[in-house]
Amino acid sequence: MGIHPHPPIRNQRRSRSPTPHQSTAHTHTNEESRTRKDKVDKAGRVTRRYAGKLYHLGITRAYSGQKVTMVVVDKHITTALTDTGEILTEHVIDETRDYQKPTWKKHKK
Repeated sequence: MGIHPHPPIRNQRRSRSPTPHQSTAHTHTNEESRTRKDKVDKAGRVTRRYAGKLYHLGITRAYSGQKVTMVVVDKHITTALTDTGEILTEHVIDETRDYQKPTWKKHKK
């Protein structure tokens, strides 16, 4: 019908400073790095997909129902409570197993 009342906004030219991915300090260029939020199930596990396959990461039943944040760097996964940031477990994905035991686990007091 009519012409849009505002002209299109053009992207501003970005600064030339390197982003963290372009920095020379970032030495692991082939590693996947991301975060994921999840909830620990009744069995004390969370799930994570890696290379097209679903893996079950054991946390512990003491934390069932708790919201957690997973920091994933390639095959290494660190799990922490979302509310407090307290680190609960660390896992290294073994592609030959569905259930992943933690390589390090915080013992609940």
